[in-house]
Amino acid sequence: MMFFKKDERINKKSVDAAILSTFIFWGMTLLINALFEVTTNKPLISSSFVMLSAGLLIFYSTEQIANYLHKRKE
Repeated sequence: MMFFKKDERINKKSVDAAILSTFIFWGMTLLINALFEVTTNKPLISSSFVMLSAGLLIFYSTEQIANYLHKRKE
């Protein structure tokens, strides 16, 4: 039994751009948060849920923008 079917409508370039931007965002956020915690003994963003939500928002918005730009280019 197959749980996930391949979706032929997905633009792989858009998804790759969204993954890269989300990875960079989470990496920079965690680095800045760690440096801030080392210097002030208090994290800048104390909620992991906020970081997760912001990353998911960046992922989906970047994917939509990249899809729009790729369709406009064609």
